[in-house]
Amino acid sequence: MNARREVQGILWSSVGLVVVGICALALCQQAPPAKPNELVVGKLIYVESMPDGLDQWIIDFLRRWGKYKITSNPEGVDLVIQATNPEKELRLENRAGTAQPRGADRPPLPGSRGKHDELPAVSISVIDWVTNQPLWYADILNRNQKKDEATPAAGPQTKIFARAMTSDQLAQKVVAKLREYEEGLEKPASGKN
Repeated sequence: MNARREVQGILWSSVGLVVVGICALALCQQAPPAKPNELVVGKLIYVESMPDGLDQWIIDFLRRWGKYKITSNPEGVDLVIQATNPEKELRLENRAGTAQPRGADRPPLPGSRGKHDELPAVSISVIDWVTNQPLWYADILNRNQKKDEATPAAGPQTKIFARAMTSDQLAQKVVAKLREYEEGLEKPASGKN
């Protein structure tokens, strides 16, 4: 009878070891944790030159925020903030066998103030310096927000309505939207710990 109990004890111990081994193997095969967004973990940022002194205002508001260290050297930074003018990018279309600028000689859409009503005046992007991938961008629209238009979320892509804004007001709005998005990214990360 004692021999039978010893065999059962050995069997149950073996089963326990197998279960522990399977659990350990399952834990090892889980996907590695996702790399945190560089907006959250980045420290060093470079702001490229922008029209109307916008870059200096953005630098000022970034310093007030205190999240990033601003540098004047673009090499080896974590993030780069840059402005692009989408209207200056020539886009061609084929009309009657001839390449012509897209949208040229076309009447404005009904209800719009002009053919470039929805084109952003400027797009502000935050780029991961290592991967050269955009992490966040805001299209700056030279118009007021319409009454029936929802306020754009501070997500990875947003819009800022900038009719009659000065450079400092625009920079403040850009940094506020970036900060709102970055802090939203931080919350889930800090909630897991």
